Amino acid sequence: MILARLALRNLLRQRRRTALTLMVIVAGFLALSLAGGFMAQTFQGLSDAAIRGGLGHLQVLPPGALEGDEAQSLEKALPDGEALAARLRQDPAVAEVLPRIQFMGLLSSGPKSVAFLGTAVDPALEPRFMATAEAMEGGAKAPGGAGSRWLAADPAAREVLLGTGLARALGASVGSSLTLMSTTRDGALNAVDVDVVGLQDLGLRELNDRFLTVSLATADQLLDAAQARSRLSVVLRRPQSTAAEQARFQTLLPGTSVKPWFELASFYRQVKLLYFAIFGFLGLVLFLVVLLATANTLLMSVMERVREFGVLRAMGLQPRQLLKLLQWEGAFLGLLGSALGLAATLLLRAGLNALHLVMPAPPGTSHGYELNIHFVPLVYFIVALGLQATLQVSALFPGIKAARLRIVEALRHV
Repeated sequence: MILARLALRNLLRQRRRTALTLMVIVAGFLALSLAGGFMAQTFQGLSDAAIRGGLGHLQVLPPGALEGDEAQSLEKALPDGEALAARLRQDPAVAEVLPRIQFMGLLSSGPKSVAFLGTAVDPALEPRFMATAEAMEGGAKAPGGAGSRWLAADPAAREVLLGTGLARALGASVGSSLTLMSTTRDGALNAVDVDVVGLQDLGLRELNDRFLTVSLATADQLLDAAQARSRLSVVLRRPQSTAAEQARFQTLLPGTSVKPWFELASFYRQVKLLYFAIFGFLGLVLFLVVLLATANTLLMSVMERVREFGVLRAMGLQPRQLLKLLQWEGAFLGLLGSALGLAATLLLRAGLNALHLVMPAPPGTSHGYELNIHFVPLVYFIVALGLQATLQVSALFPGIKAARLRIVEALRHV
C-alpha cells in the first residue's frame, strides 16, 4: 500500500500532465462506449426488422427450399403446411405459427404489367406478430375512397397491399383494381382480380419496387395451393432460446428444414461483420493513441524523478518495486479515466437521445431512423478493462527503465 500511496501522490503532484493523460483516456472511453451503444442499437433494429418483417424466430421450410429457383409456384412447398402449423401451435414453446406462401408473377393495371414478388399471409394473425402496421403508408386515395388499411379477414375479399415503388410503376393507388397473374402448382396460367387497399414502405427500395402482399385465401385461389405452404414462420415465447428450439424442432420434423432467423437474414449478418471490422479498427487506433500518450507521460515522469528513484533505491527499494510503482500509477490513471469516461458517456448519451436526431437513410433504404444509443453495461466494462490493460502495458517500458537505473548515477543526475 505504500507504493500505491506514492503513485497517487505523484499523479496529484503532476496535475497538468495527469490531466492531459486523463483527457486522452476519457476520449478513448467515450468514443468506444458510444460506438458500442450505436452498434447495439443497429443490431437490435436489424434483428427486430428481420424477425418482425416475416421471418419469425424460426422458419420451417421444405427440403432444398434455399437451393436453386422454382420453375413454377409452390414447386418447393410443405404439402400439408396448414396441418403442420396446427401441430406446431400445440407446442408449449410456440407463441404462434404464421403460414406463408411466396410466389411471383405479373401484376397488370390494363395497359401496363410489372413483375412482382408476392407473399400471402394470414390477415388475422399477421398484424399481431409482424411489423405490418409500421409498414403501412397513407398513400394516395382514389376519388371518394378510403386511405390505406390492412387486408380484410374475410376469405371472400380479393385485396392486395402494394410496395410504394410497385404502385408508382403501375400508376396505382388505394382503390385501384388490378389483375394478378401467376402459375398454379400444375404450371397452368391463372389470374384473379384484386383491389388495392393499402401501400407499404418496406424500407428497401428493391422490395418496394416489386413486393406485394395478399391473403392466403387469395393466393389459394390464384395458385390452387390447397393446404400447401411455402414456409411456416414460428414465433417463440422465449426468443433467447431460438438456437435450442431450432435443434429440437429439427429433430421433431425430420422431413423439413428448420432454420433460425439469423441464418436467413443475410443483410443482418453482413452489417454485423462490417461494423465489427470498422469499430475493431477504431478500437485499435484508440489503443495505440492511449498507449503512446500514457507511455509518454510515465516516461517523462521517470526522467524527471531520476534522483528520487536513486534515493528510493538507496533506502532499499528493489527494482521490481519501482516497476510496481509505475504500474500503480497506470492503474490509478485507468480507474480515474474510466470513471470520468463513464460519466461523460452517460451524459452525452442522454443528451444525444434527447435531441431525437434522425440519421440519414443507409444505402439501399428508403428512409432514415432515429438515433437512440443503447445503454450497454457490458460494453462499458470491456472498454474499461481494455483501457486498464493498455495502461499496464504502457507502464512496462518506463518501469523497466526506472528499475535499471544505477543508484550512484541516479543520485548524481541533474
